[in-house]
This record gives sequence, structure tokens and C-alpha cells, in this order.
Amino acid sequence: MSLKALLALATAACAACANDWRTDMWFQPGGGLHSIPRPEPESSVPLDARPHFDDRDEAEGLKEAFPTDVDSVARGRMLFVERCVSCHGSDGHGGGPVSTFFPPAPDLGYPAIQARRDGYLYATIVLGGRAMPVMREGLSQTDLWDLVHFVRTIKPKAAP
Repeated sequence: MSLKALLALATAACAACANDWRTDMWFQPGGGLHSIPRPEPESSVPLDARPHFDDRDEAEGLKEAFPTDVDSVARGRMLFVERCVSCHGSDGHGGGPVSTFFPPAPDLGYPAIQARRDGYLYATIVLGGRAMPVMREGLSQTDLWDLVHFVRTIKPKAAP
């Protein structure tokens, strides 16, 4: 076979190899403009409306939508056990089982955390923190505020 024929055959073989034969999720085509959410129409009212903020500091002035009562704190405790104990520990002072693999979660009784306003704590649950993931999925407004109310009941650790 001549060199020209061999080069032509190699070029044709290489051109036939494209990445579109891959079927794993790693090699998927990009989203494009159709994947960008459309803006909400003017004067529309979203379902399950929540306050909008992009940063936890923006939510400092957010006021609680539901009053603190014994039932709210009890529901918050239940949600805390369900969703937060793995990182923050059963008493809220950190040291949950996940802390052995990831950066330890902060002590929620720490004075600097307790000094934050309710809106900041609410936004931390909604947006996440430095190492904390977003935790709002599946939680209603009432659930979010119940968690904030429970966090308010966590007292600082006694000095050793």
C-alpha cells in the first residue's frame, strides 16, 4: 500500500472517531439558552413565595413569619434531629459523625452565632454556609422558622 493511500486511510479513520459515541453522563452537550430560567412576568405571584436574597447578610433584617412557641421549638427540634445532627451533633455543639470526614460544623451555642439575627440564621439554612450545603429542600416556611426557633434554644457549653 502506498504512503498516500495509508495517510488517506488514517485520516478517514480519525475523522470517523468523534465523541458523540460516548453514552456516559460526563460527556453531555452543554445547556444552551433554553436551560436558563426565564424571568418571571411582571406582577406575577410565585407559588410558595419565599423572600429573595442572594447573601446571608442581606437577610439580617428579615423578620420571622411565625411566632416562637413551645410547639414551634418542638417541631424545630424534630427537624434538627432529622437534618442537622449528622454535622452539628445531637446537642447542637458540633462533633456530629460527618465531622470526621469534613470540616467540623460550628457549635450553634457559640455566642457569635447566637448574637446573629433570626434572618441571618434563616438565610444560612436557605443558602448554606461556608462548608454547609443548602438545607432548604423540602422545608416549608414554617419548617425553616421552626429550625431557627430551635437553634435559639441551644445554650453555650458550660466551661470545663
